[in-house]
Amino acid sequence: MKAESIYLKKIIVLLKVVLVPITFGFIFYKLYYSYHITSLWSSVQLHWDFTHLFLASGVFLLMILNWWIESAKWHLLVSKNEQITLKDSAKAVLSGIALNIITPNQLGDFIGRVIHLKQLDKIRGTLITVIGHTAQVIMTAAFGLLAAVWFLLSQNQITISQADWLYVIICIAIFAALILYLNIKWVYKLPLPIKLKKYLDVFLIYTRSELVQVLLFSFLRYSIFVLQYILLLYFFGVNIDAVNAIACIIIVMCVQSFVPSFVLVDIGMRGASALWFFSYFTNATASILLSAYSLWIVNLMLPGLLGLYIILRIKQINIK
Repeated sequence: MKAESIYLKKIIVLLKVVLVPITFGFIFYKLYYSYHITSLWSSVQLHWDFTHLFLASGVFLLMILNWWIESAKWHLLVSKNEQITLKDSAKAVLSGIALNIITPNQLGDFIGRVIHLKQLDKIRGTLITVIGHTAQVIMTAAFGLLAAVWFLLSQNQITISQADWLYVIICIAIFAALILYLNIKWVYKLPLPIKLKKYLDVFLIYTRSELVQVLLFSFLRYSIFVLQYILLLYFFGVNIDAVNAIACIIIVMCVQSFVPSFVLVDIGMRGASALWFFSYFTNATASILLSAYSLWIVNLMLPGLLGLYIILRIKQINIK
């Protein structure tokens, strides 16, 4: 166990000193030279009036609110196991964002959060993180699948009868997922190895009321992402009906959540997936790409830079 702790500490030191700074430098390079964000920006004629300032301010204020809500959700989950302030919770969330950028499929988010835990062991901390992530996935998948059916129907890819059946199946699946989530303690009853099961007691300490709160936090965050995306579309002058815009945003967010991603392809994939769906309703290619890239920059890169600063200031990491 001691050898594993030393090995993990060396990995985190490597992340702090080498991988994270290099990755953020690579991101700037990709944005400016591979995705030509400056060229895209110059191709969209913006007149900085009150409306544009209002939209831009709204996006940044919602970013702060978004990560404050996530910090409150993490605080709710962790405070059942150890004393933690909302400030420390925010540090853990921002650290997770920084490491998440350099790892595939949100693996870094788990590491970034648990390195701030002082009493709770890291395996249980990771399982607690899973609880919060699962709630967010349920929201993303539920709305995304419903929007996908609407999209297929609007494009005459399926009939109304087929759409009705799909809606029923999806609603049943959503209901089942919510039941399982609110009874997450059932995981402890599974016939699993004792070495693993001893950590699963964390699933027994949360009441349904607390799990509902986690779901509500996740819904609020999801709504904020959608609203930010809408504001960015209007900021860059995308002429699209609000209903079509919301449907495309919800589908794109679902696709981006479930497609395996890594920083080397994640930024480009976000732009490509957004362009594929929005192109059915508008040909504003540059504005669509800028909206997708800007959402990533505001919600992940900027908080990630702050998270990087927090990680670099960590002097001692408690490994259990």
